[in-house]
Parts: sequence; structure tokens; C-alpha cells
Amino acid sequence: MTTAPDITLTTINGQTVLFSKQTGDFFGLNTSAAHMIQCLLDTDFQTAATRCATDFHTPQETIETDLLELINELVALKLLRKEGPSNL
Repeated sequence: MTTAPDITLTTINGQTVLFSKQTGDFFGLNTSAAHMIQCLLDTDFQTAATRCATDFHTPQETIETDLLELINELVALKLLRKEGPSNL
């Protein structure tokens, strides 16, 4: 998983956002979503889900469902894109 070519994960006025360098538009993320996306950008889906389940003290199955929903939403908005072979 990676951000789209002109999108960066950054902090603006204390809020983590996905920011378009091309248009100046941004998509705000709550604290949980920001952590999940950062984990996902740092590693693969399974490792990110495991890390988030531990960090949030939440069952891994719940995190996997939430993470998939977040990924699908951000891919549909063209903020993230899937790379390489994936079981998502």
C-alpha cells in the first residue's frame, strides 16, 4: 500500500491528513485512522493489523475489518493505491 503519487501523509494544524501536493486539498484523519494508515504505509497489511490490534487493545479480526474499510474508502477517493500482489 502506498499513497497516490501526489498525496502525502502529513500534519496540518495538529491534525494528520492526506494532503494533495497538486491541488492543496486534504482529507482529515482521526487519531485511530492516522495510526492505522501510518502502520500500513510502514509495513504489510497483516503486520499493520497486528500492530494496531496490540496498540488499540482490540481483537485483530475487528482491526482487520476496520482497516479494510479504511483502505477501500481511501483507494476509492484516490488517496491510497494498492501495490504489487495483495490479498486485500
